[in-house]
Amino acid sequence: MSEKSKESSPSPAPAAPPPLAIELPKAPEGQMTLRVNGKDHFIDPKKYRSLIEALRGLGYDIPHFCYHPGLEPDGNCRMCYVNVIDVRTGKPVMAPNLSKQPFKMYPKPVISCREPLNPRGMVVETETEAVVEARKWVMEFMLINHPLDCPVCDKAGECMLQDQSYKHGKADSRFEERKNEIPPKELGPTIRLWTDRCITCTRCVRFLDEVTDTNELYVVHRGDRSEIEAAPGHPVDNPLMGNIVDICPVGALIDKDLMYTYRSWYLRRVDSVCPACSKGCNIQVQMQKEFVRRLVPRENRDVNGWWMCDRGRKDFGYINAESRIRTGRIDGKDVPVIQAAEEAGKRLRAAADQDAQRVAILASAWLTLEELFVVKRLAAALGTTQVGLLAEADGEEQVFPKFKIEADRNPNRAGARLVLGDDVESKTEGILAAADEGKLEAVYVISSMPHYEAPAGMLDALGKAKLLIVQDFRSGPLFDKAQIVLPGATFAEKDGVFVNVQGRAQVVRRAIDPLAQGHDDLLVLGRVANAAGVELATDSARVVFCELAKEVSALEGLNHKALGKVGLAIGRSSD
Repeated sequence: MSEKSKESSPSPAPAAPPPLAIELPKAPEGQMTLRVNGKDHFIDPKKYRSLIEALRGLGYDIPHFCYHPGLEPDGNCRMCYVNVIDVRTGKPVMAPNLSKQPFKMYPKPVISCREPLNPRGMVVETETEAVVEARKWVMEFMLINHPLDCPVCDKAGECMLQDQSYKHGKADSRFEERKNEIPPKELGPTIRLWTDRCITCTRCVRFLDEVTDTNELYVVHRGDRSEIEAAPGHPVDNPLMGNIVDICPVGALIDKDLMYTYRSWYLRRVDSVCPACSKGCNIQVQMQKEFVRRLVPRENRDVNGWWMCDRGRKDFGYINAESRIRTGRIDGKDVPVIQAAEEAGKRLRAAADQDAQRVAILASAWLTLEELFVVKRLAAALGTTQVGLLAEADGEEQVFPKFKIEADRNPNRAGARLVLGDDVESKTEGILAAADEGKLEAVYVISSMPHYEAPAGMLDALGKAKLLIVQDFRSGPLFDKAQIVLPGATFAEKDGVFVNVQGRAQVVRRAIDPLAQGHDDLLVLGRVANAAGVELATDSARVVFCELAKEVSALEGLNHKALGKVGLAIGRSSD
């Protein structure tokens, strides 16, 4: 055959690919098929960084230690094993067994925290005999040097190592040698490392590298001698350092302020919102009887992720402080709360009947939307437009790579503007000037701010009013000047809604009963308003919110249930 005829002859058709051993159903556009233990799921592969996130998102229990959704995957603990099945062969992904000569292939479980999703589809098994056995080996290895000091460990009852050992470990150990014992270390002013408990998951190291970028911790030595160490001359001392105690999966990192104070199983838990700044970090309030013991962050990826600052974490001592006001007072005499509230309403009504514009109300940016709404109704019933706003002084704004601490130290400044108007704060100066000139007959101050200190000029001005009513949860200079004192409540003693700096409405939930004879701010405000002529049921924050939603368009159609655990953006910020 000539060269020309060879060139013109058609090339052979490519061989057809071999048929797949496993045919997966076609997923909708933009999704992939993930078959888990024989059950097909359609998921968006762009939503998850790795296989473990997809499995956990579908509700599968994948044990892990080093993995954390807020940190980059590291893959060092090897606990999140699963089998990935090759759809072409129908068999698990294979790897060579280097201990055999000649080499033999064997099914190799993969660590799901580092396994990317294949948009073409995947088949995964999470509970095969090989996977279960591999997890037992990992647990046995991790417990080789770990001390058996659960009875004295502060993490007992909420320790991932305890839980995973029970679910996936072995009842006995083959390790007979002496454990590698390392004494505890002081990593910073409030954090102690029990080094012998550490499993070197590096969560703490990665947090300080990725979230705060302060890089105080690193790993020294190798193998079973590896341990966490603080950089020389750089102890762990930053505004977010308490988070490394939260994310430690074992009892290695302990907050020294809480060491040996309580057992986790004695604590009740309520989801709420941190009031320390306008960020509105989602938190869990943990309490024992009527005492708040701990505030820890809870996940809300739209607000705080998984973190909170140490200022918000530690700032709750005022809740059970000795300075708490627990009863009412009229003209220097202690009286029941209801009696004081009703007397306050009657005196405000009498002053307003003389001249409504000589009556003023100063609310605070720590009150909930529901309480601010009662203030608005009270002002309307009295006929006064003299309504101002008090707020805690701004602090320092601090920005980290994956977290921001707001300068505004008030949890509901945006909510106050939403309910009382954008100009409510600017009216405060005029109200104080009028009081200083003796033009006000009565002033009703509702504070409930834990660190607010009234300036001397404000104290002098309010002291010139014939009637000063102060509602607060702690005594102070304003308390001493008031003719009528009403007890207030902290954020942990009330239900209600805060609006954060992003314009997100979030529900604050009562964790402990109000210490003022069972009365929170809303109930006391309601008693005052009812006595002054306001017709509004204030026994429930949920009911008041529904009334508020009828008047504020940004809240239309919403209620506490609709806001849920993570809140909703209502389309209006404090800017």
